[in-house]
Amino acid sequence: MKHPSLPKSLFRGRRLAGLGAVSLLLASYVGWAAGKAAPDKSKPAEPAKTEAATGGKELPAAKPDTVRIFIQTVPPRKATVRWGNKTLGVIPTPNALVVERPRDSGPLDLVIRAVGFLPVHTRAYTFSDLRVSVKLTPPSEKSKLFGYREEPAPNPDAGVPPEPPPGAAPPASQP
Repeated sequence: MKHPSLPKSLFRGRRLAGLGAVSLLLASYVGWAAGKAAPDKSKPAEPAKTEAATGGKELPAAKPDTVRIFIQTVPPRKATVRWGNKTLGVIPTPNALVVERPRDSGPLDLVIRAVGFLPVHTRAYTFSDLRVSVKLTPPSEKSKLFGYREEPAPNPDAGVPPEPPPGAAPPASQP
């Protein structure tokens, strides 16, 4: 549609710009199609995927059905790993104990015991592969642990009030 007051050269420039854009689009499509038609020999062949099935997006790699949990101690010591009443294994020093569990099977509440050290309670999750490093503490250094409380001195009378001295008046009974 032409407007009577605008010069013809203005419309001619727009037509040329539109033709240039269309030709650029067409050239890029031809280049893309040529790349799709001739597969690159340097890449290994991928399994065929339909764009309709994937929605035009690349699918992520499938996750394995199991996860591996690596358990080790610091300093490296031979230690027993228990999950409830079940012994999962012994940590071979200096390597880690590897436990395989089904993916998303819930958390594992573990107890790690080594000779000459305090037992350590920890939790391992099964969302993905996990590395658990447990710091072992000797009993002489237990006061350095977070949440440590001094044990009260034993009370020899166990809370029984002392007896009155002989000859003293008996305590008044309360009504």
